[in-house]
Amino acid sequence: MTHRLPTLYLLALLAFSPIVSTNFAWADNAPAANKTEAKAAADTTITKTKKSAEAYFTEGLDCLKTSNLICAKTAQASIPAISSYATLLAGNIAAAEQDYVNVLRLLLPLQADKTLNNSAVASLHASLAAAYDDQDDSYRALEQRVSAEPFLSSPLDIKANQARIWQSLTALPKTQLVEMRGLSENNITQGWIDLAIATSGSNKQAIIDWRTAYPDHPASDTIAQQFLDDRMFMNKNSSGNLNVSGKIALILPFSEQSLYPVADAIEQGFSAANDVSKNSAEIKIYPSSAKKEDIIALYQQALTEGAKYVVGPLTRDEITTLGTTSISVPTLTLNQPDNATSVANFYSYGLTVEDEVTQVIKTARDAGMQSATIVMSNSPLANRMAKAFSEAWTATGGNIGLPISIADKALFPTIKTQLASNPTDMIFLAADADEAREIRPFLNSATPTFGLSPINDGDIQAKTDNPLNAIRFTEIPWVIDHSNEAYKDYYKAAEDLPPGEMQRWFALGVDAYHLLAIITQRPNSFSTFGGLTGKISISATGEIKRELLLGRFTKQGIVMENAP
Repeated sequence: MTHRLPTLYLLALLAFSPIVSTNFAWADNAPAANKTEAKAAADTTITKTKKSAEAYFTEGLDCLKTSNLICAKTAQASIPAISSYATLLAGNIAAAEQDYVNVLRLLLPLQADKTLNNSAVASLHASLAAAYDDQDDSYRALEQRVSAEPFLSSPLDIKANQARIWQSLTALPKTQLVEMRGLSENNITQGWIDLAIATSGSNKQAIIDWRTAYPDHPASDTIAQQFLDDRMFMNKNSSGNLNVSGKIALILPFSEQSLYPVADAIEQGFSAANDVSKNSAEIKIYPSSAKKEDIIALYQQALTEGAKYVVGPLTRDEITTLGTTSISVPTLTLNQPDNATSVANFYSYGLTVEDEVTQVIKTARDAGMQSATIVMSNSPLANRMAKAFSEAWTATGGNIGLPISIADKALFPTIKTQLASNPTDMIFLAADADEAREIRPFLNSATPTFGLSPINDGDIQAKTDNPLNAIRFTEIPWVIDHSNEAYKDYYKAAEDLPPGEMQRWFALGVDAYHLLAIITQRPNSFSTFGGLTGKISISATGEIKRELLLGRFTKQGIVMENAP
């Protein structure tokens, strides 16, 4: 993702001293009656040759801040095994090694220990939060981060902790937030959940009401105030008071004939956003060949000619290559690299299949679905959609009942037989609109069926979509909610573009401009806004995520099932 987000755990690590550990457990061989005294002696006794258990623990945390596990394990081995600090450092090391089973085993019992110092308690809760994140238990992860904050002394640590809380909550659908709201009697935890619900729409009054209900909440003067100040809160298509000035290099594949229409649509959206924002930025287009061997020279040319910011390139090969070089100005690529990169000034955002798959899976899993059948057409795009879904679904513990690949239309009649003999909770249909219309009649209409945005060709009332009735799919707001009054400033600029795919690329151009404004004006801070391509959030570490709409085909046309 980009600038580039360390892992979720590393973010927690930066927030409150390190959180790491090995698989050491405390010693249980001392007589029970002597444990308390022995433990106290281990924690407090300092000799001329040895440091205290607490000092070794602090040393281990410092090692973890630099990801030096060998150093941390050496410090842990120097602490008497009976000490709580030995167990805690072991649990923190386990968290750094993503051994979350041992994190829970080692650290859950320590929550009742009153002898630990503040930084130790903060690291305890941070490691447990990371373990619950791994289990997709958002509520317990929230509880742990809320518990950590009173033990944080640095304003930067508190800010990072709150950013992590906020990033986790804003990734959840409103229905899940409402369910979580009823689980806790803790006023601070409830306040965080209610703030996420209050900011899920575009109504500032809801945030004002929240502050009235939670006047002493830790987020009242930070995140809530930022929304009210318009520094984080933007309406559907507005970049608020953020200004972009100077020269922007827009690198798009105009030199590749097959990608020219895509490049043109993105450029139209980007330029339209600049016009709507009434900024003084100068946009210069740099046509790329879409070849990885040419991109670094083109990027350097843009810098030589005075580019203050770079937007693009578009293809994964170009972006992956660019991510291996030094990036000297804020650069927002329009797709994801093949591998994660932590290069400074390097951000990535795009209309990725993976984003859409994530949302489909969250919807299905929230509905209790455990098994899925993948039905895919015979195309490179279908293969990519099916692969992304299969990997992400099984990663959440879901089962793939039967992958059905259709290489020939003559095989369509066999689909029903295969589905009947291998029933599952849902069907994932990896196909574009034309392919889906042909395949759908052979699917079991009683089984919930999901698709991604390519299944929608962009005409929300097309009668040709009748065969797709009841299929649910992910889509960007600009396409499915195009008549929204908030988008009116862009109607004229997009009116000559065909529906569906080209409108999506136009929307990407608009949102890329807004993202660039945020990246340049508010670096290293959490931001969120409602864009044409979805609800977009940027973490303090530069990770960019989006939440899409969920639409459903009906005989009366496409309807929205949720709003991001």
